[in-house]
Amino acid sequence: MGPRTILIDGYNVIRNIPALAAAERLSLRDGREALLAQVVARYRHTPHRVVVVFDGDGPVESTQPLPRMSRGQIIFTRRGELADAVIQRLAAAECERGMTVVVASNDLEVRASVEQRGGSAAHVDALAARLNEPPAYQRRLAQHRAYVRQQWESEEDDIPPARRGGNPRRTAKRQRTRPFDPLV
Repeated sequence: MGPRTILIDGYNVIRNIPALAAAERLSLRDGREALLAQVVARYRHTPHRVVVVFDGDGPVESTQPLPRMSRGQIIFTRRGELADAVIQRLAAAECERGMTVVVASNDLEVRASVEQRGGSAAHVDALAARLNEPPAYQRRLAQHRAYVRQQWESEEDDIPPARRGGNPRRTAKRQRTRPFDPLV
């Protein structure tokens, strides 16, 4: 699997992931920053190009780099243009160049348009799962620990009980000794 272009419908994702929606209730900026922080943390060390598109209200479309990520961009649409239209336009251009395109949105129209052009679409839930999964080394470490724990438990089951010394037909010493009874 080679590098791909991941287009993220910013506000659609924010409003469909509870933690990001909570941040957005504080302010739009907090919601955007929370999403961008998760995207950077997840995709910073991958070969993928990530573009997050937000509805804007400026006179022109503005593009800025994603902080701490060389292959990332943030796009704010111009006033009156929806992020959906920009995502469809970018997906069409990337598919024409022969790139693998994935769009993360719950908007059915956007998803269908991108799939018609040869790209693929992912639900916001799939993106949320990807953003929240642990790094690969932590996942492998947890799998290794579970494997070792399972091996220890199976070894404990295989160990025969310890053999006691002495005559097996004779009563144990602690059972032979009678406690002191002053009434006898």
